[in-house]
Amino acid sequence: MSVSVIVPTLDEAERIGALIEALRFQGFEEVIVSDGASNDDTKGIAKSAGAIVVAAPRGRGKQLQRGAAAASCDGLFFLHADSMPPPNARALIALSLATPGVMAGCFRLVFDEPHPLLDFYALMSRINHDLFTFGDQGFFIGRATFERIGGYSEAPIFEDTDIVRRARRAGSFIKRSEPITTSARRFLRSGIVRRQLSNAVLVALYRLSVSPERLARWYRPEKAFRE
Repeated sequence: MSVSVIVPTLDEAERIGALIEALRFQGFEEVIVSDGASNDDTKGIAKSAGAIVVAAPRGRGKQLQRGAAAASCDGLFFLHADSMPPPNARALIALSLATPGVMAGCFRLVFDEPHPLLDFYALMSRINHDLFTFGDQGFFIGRATFERIGGYSEAPIFEDTDIVRRARRAGSFIKRSEPITTSARRFLRSGIVRRQLSNAVLVALYRLSVSPERLARWYRPEKAFRE
């Protein structure tokens, strides 16, 4: 199975080149950068590194959907710009999606900064449940399944939780034991405890059917995306 990687970006010039180089080294057939009008040289660096660059309205759901529309492979891997997949991610994704009954999946987390609370959060990411599954773990799915369930929503927040729920209804969802390494920058900037509590409250409210639009006004996703 061929696999396209879709990376949404906003001002990621410092990171995007190294990420694309690593993905190409792994053998992914194509890397698509879906850019939400970066003010730095993210797009130029991505093109120079060999990625396909598409312009999209700002917002992860919109950017991921636009990137998927530009992809040509049978498998889709949605990856945050500040996350680095395990060295054999392409082979693991292809193997997982070739497993009978498996429709989609992701990896577990580790952070790039040591801290007991971050280690605990990473440990919880091993649990294969909606409450412990988010976009920074990387999300992979077969193209046919992605199209059948309607792709990403344009909700301003929790677009990752929404698509995981719909993917689970389509079939088995696998969580790989291999870790994806993600940046701790958003936790360090906001304060680890404060960020954890904020995330927990938002998830609880979302589960209580508070609209993503209302939650987004509290979360301020544009600022969060820049982190």
